[in-house]
Amino acid sequence: MGARPARKRANNRPISRKAATVKTKRKETPLTGPLSTVSVPPELESVFLKAQRYVDKYFGQKREAPGKAQIEVSGERYILVRAASMSKEFFDLVTSLYKDRGIEEARRVASGFLFDMAHAIGKADARSFYLKMNVSKPVEKLSAGPIHFAYTGWAFVKILPESHPSPDENYFLIYDHPFSFEADTWIKSGEKADFPVCIMNAGYSSGWCEESFGLPLVAVEIECQAKGDEHCRFIMAPPSRIEEYLNRYSSHSYSRSHGGKPIAIPEFFQRKRLEEELIRHRDHLEELVKERTERLTRINEQLEREISVRAKAEKALQKSETMLRAIFDQTFQFIAVLKLDGSVIKVNKTAMDFVKTKEEEIEEKPFWKTPWWIHSSREQKRLKRAIKAAASGELVRFETQHSRADGKIMSFDFSVKPVRDTKGKIALLIAEGRDITALKTAVEDLRSREMELQVQSKRLEEANVALKVLLKQMEDKKKEDEESILSNVRQLVFPYLERLRRSNLDRDQRILLDMVENNLGHITSPMVKRLSSSVLNLTPMEIRISHLVKEGLSNKEIAQVLGTALNTVTTHRYKIRTKLGLKNKGINLRSYLMSLED
Repeated sequence: MGARPARKRANNRPISRKAATVKTKRKETPLTGPLSTVSVPPELESVFLKAQRYVDKYFGQKREAPGKAQIEVSGERYILVRAASMSKEFFDLVTSLYKDRGIEEARRVASGFLFDMAHAIGKADARSFYLKMNVSKPVEKLSAGPIHFAYTGWAFVKILPESHPSPDENYFLIYDHPFSFEADTWIKSGEKADFPVCIMNAGYSSGWCEESFGLPLVAVEIECQAKGDEHCRFIMAPPSRIEEYLNRYSSHSYSRSHGGKPIAIPEFFQRKRLEEELIRHRDHLEELVKERTERLTRINEQLEREISVRAKAEKALQKSETMLRAIFDQTFQFIAVLKLDGSVIKVNKTAMDFVKTKEEEIEEKPFWKTPWWIHSSREQKRLKRAIKAAASGELVRFETQHSRADGKIMSFDFSVKPVRDTKGKIALLIAEGRDITALKTAVEDLRSREMELQVQSKRLEEANVALKVLLKQMEDKKKEDEESILSNVRQLVFPYLERLRRSNLDRDQRILLDMVENNLGHITSPMVKRLSSSVLNLTPMEIRISHLVKEGLSNKEIAQVLGTALNTVTTHRYKIRTKLGLKNKGINLRSYLMSLED
C-alpha cells in the first residue's frame, strides 16, 4: 500500500505527525474517594481502594496518535478491539470451521481458543502491570486485576464474601462479572445461549490471578446472563480442587434452578490436542488461508485505489467552502441553515434524501412550508414559534415527527439555535434533527416489560401472603397441640404421680418414680418454653410474682412492691415451683423463669 499524503491546513502547510497526536487527560479519582470500580468484601476494601488510586493514575496518562496508529497508557501501547469480534463473532467463526465435527466439538474448540488466548493475555498483563506499579504481595497483585479489568472495558468485578484467595491449594474465589462484554455481546445479538459464554473473562481473570499468586489456577463460569441466569458468576481454584468446588455449588441453588445439570470444566491449555486438531484440518485451513490471501490481495488493491481517489479528493478540498459542504452533507443528522426569518439557505443531503426533494425546490422557501413540516399545521405553528425565539437568542428544543418519502412516520429530537458572528450579533439559525425512532421504540418496549414485571411481582406477593397465612395456621395448630399435650400431662399424669409419691414406696420404687417425673419434665420442657403462663395454670398473683422473681427481686422486696405479707409471697413461690415441676429439684426459680424466654 502506498503512503497516504500528509493532510494540509488552509494555508497549504502540511500538518506534522506531532500535531496529529492527541493527549487525553482524565480527572483522577480523589485519593479519599469511594471504591467504585470493583465490589469486594469489607476486609479487602482498603487494599483494593489503594489499587484503584494507582490504576486510575495509570490510565490517567493516556496519549493517542492516530497518525502513528498508537494508543499509549502510561507508556504502554494499547489497542482497541470491537467486543463482538473477540466474543460472539469469533466464537461463531471458529464453530463454523469445525461444524463437520458436530456442534459440541466445534464449541469445545472455539472455547479452548478463547480461554487459552485470554489466559495468556491475563498472565502477561498481570506481570507487566505489577512490575510497573512495584507491587509484590499476592493480594496486592490481585487487587489491580479487577480494576484494570474495569478500565479496559472487559467487565466489572464483584468478589463474593465466601472467597478465600490464599497462595496455596486452598485458594478459592467466587465472583460475579456484572456488565460482562461477552454476555452483553450475545444478548445484543438477540441469540440466547444455552451455555456460559464469558470464556475470555474466565481465561483472563484466571491468568491474572495465576501470575499474582504463583500457582496454577482455572476459572469456570457457573451462571451466565446470556443464557438467562441472574448473574455471570465464576469459581476459580487450583485444577486439583475446581471439581470439588463446582460439585459443592451444584448441590445448592444452581442445581435446583437448572435441573441438576453438571457444570462443565474447561480443559486447561489444551495445546497438544489442539495441535492434533490442526493437523487433521491442515488441508482445509490451507485452502482457507489461500482463499483469504487472495481476498486480502483484492482488498489491498481496492484500498490502494481508494487511497489514490482520496488523495485526489483531498487536493480538491483546499477551498473551505467545498470542505464545509462535504462535512455538511455527510453527517447523519438533519441540518438546515436558515435566515433569521426562517427561510432556507442550505439543507444537507441526508435531510433532502429523507423526503426525496432537491435543493432548488426548497431554497429561499420558509422552512415550515418544506416537505418535512407540511404534513401537520400544528407542527408548522410550533416551528414558527421556535424560529422566532431562536432569532431572539434562545435555544429551542422539542420532540417532533417527520414523514419519510415512503410515508413512514419517524420521531426526531429537533432543535433550533442561533449562530452569532464575531461581533456577537445573531447572523443565522441552525436547525438540527436527530432520529430517535429506535430509542422511543426501545423505551416503549422497556415500559411494556416493566408492566409485565409488575404483574408478575403482584402475583408473587399474593402467593407470599397466602404462604404466610398457611404457615401461621400451621404454627397455631402446633402450639395448640403442644398446649393440649402439656395440659393433659399436668392434669392427668402429674397428680397421680404425686399421690403415688405419698404412698408407701420402697427405695427402688421411689427411684423409678423420680425417673418417670424427670423424663416427663424433659419431654414437656421444650413445650413449656414456648407456651403462655395460662397453660401453666398460674394465677394472676403468681404471674406477677414470677415476673418480679425474674427481675431479681427478693421475697421481702416483692412483698413491699405488691403490698402483701412476706409469708404470702413465700407461699406463692412454693406453688409456682410446684406447678412448674421444680419442687425438690434444687433448680433456681429465677434462672428457670429466664430460660423460658430463650
